[in-house]
Amino acid sequence: MPEESKFAGTLKRLRKAPEGRGGEISTQIPDQPPQPSQRPSGKRSDPAWSPVTILMRKSVKRAVRRRLEDEEQGRDLSTLVDSLLNDWLTRQG
Repeated sequence: MPEESKFAGTLKRLRKAPEGRGGEISTQIPDQPPQPSQRPSGKRSDPAWSPVTILMRKSVKRAVRRRLEDEEQGRDLSTLVDSLLNDWLTRQG
């Protein structure tokens, strides 16, 4: 006779019908998956974006971030760099 699994007792308890349910175990799966959080996904989860490390003077980075915050247009440093590099590529032909 094969040896019982260490989880066999737990499995037996789970298979017993809970009181007041008429002996049936509900195996229904909800129609809709749980709602994901309402936060939009970021650039890290977007396959079109790739992390890149560059060297930049601290004073320039600080000044650019402050200016972007003052604009209040929702742009960040990576979006600005991406835009500037795309413009450069366009000019290069």
